[in-house]
Amino acid sequence: MELKNQLRKYENRIIALAALCILGIFAGCRFDYFYDLNDDVLMKDILAGVYTGTPEGHNIQMLWMISAFISLFYRLAGRLPWYGIFLCACHYGCFYLILKRSLAFCKTWWGKLAVAFTEGLLFGGVFLEHLIFAQYTVTCTFLGGTAAFLFFTTDIRLSGREFVRKNIPAVLLVSVAYLIRSEMLLLVLPMICVAGTAKWGSEDKIFTKEHAFKYFTVIGLILGGILMGQVSHMIAYGSKEWRDFTEFFDNRTELYDFQKPPEYEEHKEFYESIGLSESEKVLLDNYNFGMDEEIDHVMVGEIADYAGKTKSAKEPFGPKLILKLKDYTYRFSHGAGAVGSDYPWNYVVILGYMAAFFTAIPKKSRGEQEKKNGSAYIKNAFGAAWKLIFLFGVRTALWMYILMGDRAPERITHSLYLMEFCILAAMIFVQWSEVESAKAKRLGGILAAGCFGLLALMTFPDSVESVSLRQREREKVNALYRELYTCLSEGENKENFYFIDVYSSVSDAGIPYSEKMFRDVDNSLDNYDIMGGWACKSPLQRKKLALFEIENMEMALKDREDVYFVRKASEDMEWIFEYYEGHGTPVEAQLVEQVAGVFEIYALHGK
Repeated sequence: MELKNQLRKYENRIIALAALCILGIFAGCRFDYFYDLNDDVLMKDILAGVYTGTPEGHNIQMLWMISAFISLFYRLAGRLPWYGIFLCACHYGCFYLILKRSLAFCKTWWGKLAVAFTEGLLFGGVFLEHLIFAQYTVTCTFLGGTAAFLFFTTDIRLSGREFVRKNIPAVLLVSVAYLIRSEMLLLVLPMICVAGTAKWGSEDKIFTKEHAFKYFTVIGLILGGILMGQVSHMIAYGSKEWRDFTEFFDNRTELYDFQKPPEYEEHKEFYESIGLSESEKVLLDNYNFGMDEEIDHVMVGEIADYAGKTKSAKEPFGPKLILKLKDYTYRFSHGAGAVGSDYPWNYVVILGYMAAFFTAIPKKSRGEQEKKNGSAYIKNAFGAAWKLIFLFGVRTALWMYILMGDRAPERITHSLYLMEFCILAAMIFVQWSEVESAKAKRLGGILAAGCFGLLALMTFPDSVESVSLRQREREKVNALYRELYTCLSEGENKENFYFIDVYSSVSDAGIPYSEKMFRDVDNSLDNYDIMGGWACKSPLQRKKLALFEIENMEMALKDREDVYFVRKASEDMEWIFEYYEGHGTPVEAQLVEQVAGVFEIYALHGK
């Protein structure tokens, strides 16, 4: 009997853990885990010491506190894939926390199994691609979405102190999310604020001292966590070298992610005014700007500002807004098979809005008169409507912001859907738990679980097949690059250093090289680097090059016998000759080696 009571006490944890294990075993046996982009691989390389020879706490993309934390594990046990472990722990941990809290709303064994089955299918189907191909932007949002879910589903009847105590995990999740990807957390923060407002608006009496204490304390703790992370980051990156690079990084991001370097001939006067020749401007076009030391944070900032003004002049705000509104409506409303649709993410969210509205209507009424005349249903409907309209209005504003910026990759759009659905799911559970009629509650639970379960079942096979196809494509691309990198780091070649053309670092199909998280782990120092990218011109790159006694990329390629240039045979090479010619130091190239029938290694010599 005692054992039975103990099992019942911890049954939510046991069920959630069992579902987690089933999902983990399925994913681990069916797929390999990958870092989604070569950006993620570089982040791992910096943390693990592959890039500079020692694990680094300055990861550039993440804030310093979390980078230093992960790099510490690499210092203690450098052979283990700690960054991959961290990302997977975040994903599976969030799934566990959401499912465990969801199960607390179910009183029957069969209800708990239905919830576990439905959420497991949704997570394993809709989220599967991001579980297998991990990307820290999505990880950030999942942490934030889990925090919003936990906050909204906290028992509203708790005292102020107990309410705050129960939300400490949510505060920590938001703080860690900000450390992982501050820009993404700030983007979805308005949705988290909607969840807070809707929760506070659900109180019987809104403006009381206790309620002010509850919600303002949680808000204050979240802001305090964010502030602590930001201040520690600013201190860690406070040197002049890091401040200059941070400005360069921000300007480079603005130029490439939101603008585009204007054509040289059309804007020749501008380029001449900042001292950039046509052969040097090509380095901005092909991302090999690491060649030229004069392309610094000031110059890139001037180009980004000029590009922004040029783009605004060519794209009037009004017509563009109308065009993007049509795009927004199309993406949100169209289903499977429609090119450009966000299916199945959009259907999950649409179903979430419907369920969040209808589960609110039969909620308990606190007044006997309202029960008798039926006005409670109308009141409940209005109470749900303003929250959902508020959430939809905020999501629309966020979507228009990213669409108007012409920057809407899946890792951002799917993140917005993920955050939105976490909030909707929290509303559904809370409202469903407050339904007074046992019959209505049972019927509503069956309908909600059935609809979401059916959608999950419909999308799961396609999701598995899509991820399988994507993995096969990655394996094919990665095989070529593994052959190249193995060639560069073995035998006599390991004493040399290789600069790789940036466009040659991705496949012709645009698929980036991306390592597996837990297989073929090698955290030893690499003797190669690409000639551009977001770590280029950073103190980390200068540290890496210093290990090979390289002070200047341009000079090393021309003068050093142990420094080589690597490109894909399909990529143009004339730009490098024109660049050296423009600097008065013409060079010639000697083919040294071919790799995998795709890559060519050249030695450059002055004429």
